[in-house]
Amino acid sequence: MATALIPIGSRLKRRLARRAKKTGKFLSQEVRNTVDMHLEVPPEAELRALAREATASADRSIARLDAAIAYIDRELKKIRKSR
Repeated sequence: MATALIPIGSRLKRRLARRAKKTGKFLSQEVRNTVDMHLEVPPEAELRALAREATASADRSIARLDAAIAYIDRELKKIRKSR
């Protein structure tokens, strides 16, 4: 395992130490886990692209639901007229 010397502020060190103590880990272990977790998150541009795709998909679903509701409304009107 390689070693990296990373200067961090005292507030951040206290927060990491507090979290390490709660989980029963060493401070160095908590720092590694935190860095690993941060690196697993996709870059912001990728997240924006995913959000755009999700929004477009939701819009398509809503449009299909609106069309289905309109169709059902038309069919119900036909049924009511024929009574």
